[in-house]
Amino acid sequence: MKILKFLNTIAIGLPIMLLLIGIGINDSAGNYISYALYTTMITGGIQLLLGLIILMKEPRNKYIIAYFLVVIAFFLLWYFNVKILYSDLLTFTLFPIPLLLAIYLSILIYKKEKI
Repeated sequence: MKILKFLNTIAIGLPIMLLLIGIGINDSAGNYISYALYTTMITGGIQLLLGLIILMKEPRNKYIIAYFLVVIAFFLLWYFNVKILYSDLLTFTLFPIPLLLAIYLSILIYKKEKI
């Protein structure tokens, strides 16, 4: 579990670090800020892989199952919103969900290590 915690910390810390560097050096072109935005996609991918690892180790863990149900619901709603019926309200509702999922999985990983 220590490896999962380390990988999660790196995945979450990288976009934050790039954003702070961009703010700190007053990057007027916004290069570091755009790199931070791109690395959030990498963070999401890493977190999905970490979630799959936890799911394989503990297939009956209701918290990790809930995580994947919300991930699936997020992508289904996003697809529905883009391809079938576009709604600004749904778009703005979906925006914070990846951040909340990252926080939720991080809490699961950090609590698992303490147990």
